Amino acid sequence: MSRRPVLLGLVPLLLAACSRSPYPDYKRVDRDIHIRLLALGDGDERAVDGDSIELDLRIAAWGGEPGSWYSTRRWYAAKDLRQEAFTEVLQRLRSGDSLSMITTAARLPWEQLAPGAHATPADTTRMILEVALRTIRTPAMIRAEAERLRITDPEAYERRLIEAWVARTGDVYEPWGTSLLRYRITGVARDTARIQMGDPVLVEWRGERLEDGVVIDDTGRNGQPFSFRYGDPDQVMKGIETAVMLLREGQEGSFVIPSAMAFGARGIDGLVEPHSPVVYTVRLLRVERGT
Repeated sequence: MSRRPVLLGLVPLLLAACSRSPYPDYKRVDRDIHIRLLALGDGDERAVDGDSIELDLRIAAWGGEPGSWYSTRRWYAAKDLRQEAFTEVLQRLRSGDSLSMITTAARLPWEQLAPGAHATPADTTRMILEVALRTIRTPAMIRAEAERLRITDPEAYERRLIEAWVARTGDVYEPWGTSLLRYRITGVARDTARIQMGDPVLVEWRGERLEDGVVIDDTGRNGQPFSFRYGDPDQVMKGIETAVMLLREGQEGSFVIPSAMAFGARGIDGLVEPHSPVVYTVRLLRVERGT
C-alpha cells in the first residue's frame, strides 16, 4: 500500500516546524540553510547509507543562471553526500522528489558533489542548488546488477570494477595499450634499459583481491624472491610478465590486472571469483643482461 497520502500530510507539518526565511517560498531549516520543495515524486523511501542515488544537480551562485557553476546527472554514494547542508537534502528527498536549497559555499561537500570541477567558490558565496532524486539502488540491487553483468558482459563488468577502484585511490594509473590493465610505477631505476627476451630476472610480488584487499599471492611467504627467465612460457601469469616488461631494475609498480591476464574465467576456487581483476605490487630486483 502506498504511503504517499500520509507523506503528503506530513509535508505541511515539516514546513511548519521550520522557521521563516528571508527568501520567498523558502523555509529556514538550519543556520544559513533554506529549502523549498519543488515537486513530489511517486517514491516512498529515502536513501540510506549503502544506497547509490542518481541525482539531477544544478548549482549556481545566488542570482546566477541555474546550473551556471555546475550541472550534472550522475550516480553518488548516499553516505558520501551525508555531510553539512546536504544532509538536510537527503533527509527530505524520496525517489522522484525535487527541491531547491540556498546556503553558503562553506556548508557544501564540494569534493563529493562536484569531483573534478573547477575551484571551489569562496566560503561566504551564497549558492543555490536544485536537486532531483531520480533513482535509489540498494546494495542488494547493486549486487544483483553486477552479477548479471558478470555473466552477460564480463569485460564490461571488469572495466566497471577497475575504473571504480582506480577512482577511489585518487592516484593516476596508466592504461597499457587497449587492454584493461592499469599501472602506476614508482622508484628510481638502477638500469634504464628495457628487459630483453631470455633475460633472467629476480622479482618480488604481492597480489590482492580488488574488492577487499585480501592477499591471494605473496612471494614473501616463500621467504625469497622468485626468479625466472623472461619470455619463457608458463613461468608466471601474463599480468606479472607484463609488469616485469614495464618495470626497470630497482623500480616497483602497482598493477591492476584483468582476469584475462590473471586467473581468467575460472578464478581460484574459494579465493578469486571468475572474471575478477586483481591488484599486484611487483618489484623488479635484478636483471641479468645477455645471459
